[in-house]
Amino acid sequence: MPLTLDDVESELSEAETAFRHGNQDPEAGLDVSDAGFVQLRKACRSLSGADQLMADGYYTLTIEAAFTSIEKTLLFWLIDEGHQDPANPPQSHTTAINRSADVGFISPELAARLDDLWSDNRAQTYYQDGMATRARAATMLALANRIHQQVVHLVGQHHECIC
Repeated sequence: MPLTLDDVESELSEAETAFRHGNQDPEAGLDVSDAGFVQLRKACRSLSGADQLMADGYYTLTIEAAFTSIEKTLLFWLIDEGHQDPANPPQSHTTAINRSADVGFISPELAARLDDLWSDNRAQTYYQDGMATRARAATMLALANRIHQQVVHLVGQHHECIC
């Protein structure tokens, strides 16, 4: 028997309503009006969450959060520099990587390797075709932290970072 709307209708309606209505308690630190800073701070939150997930042994989610942080960090730079319209979000998870290379912020070699890392490993780990391990999660978290630190340093927006 398939899962039907009747099985989850109440919870689905509540979720839809929650996303439609404003005036809720926002996550602390994300209450800025600048779209770039929102992405920067979401990257910070992803890193913080990844640290906690790693400590708790949730390697699949650590890897996912590390990739998300890289994406959000690059998206911050693209928006901050006027290379990405925040009203027109990227169409894929690797858009920020490739767009950053297109405008010369990251080298083509770095973009190709990050894109390959994402396509060869993120999806496989996420869907469990590949095994998430402590070593893989730790190295992804280190990479995400390094990229985040480098971008924040280059842009000179340490005071906006909530890491």
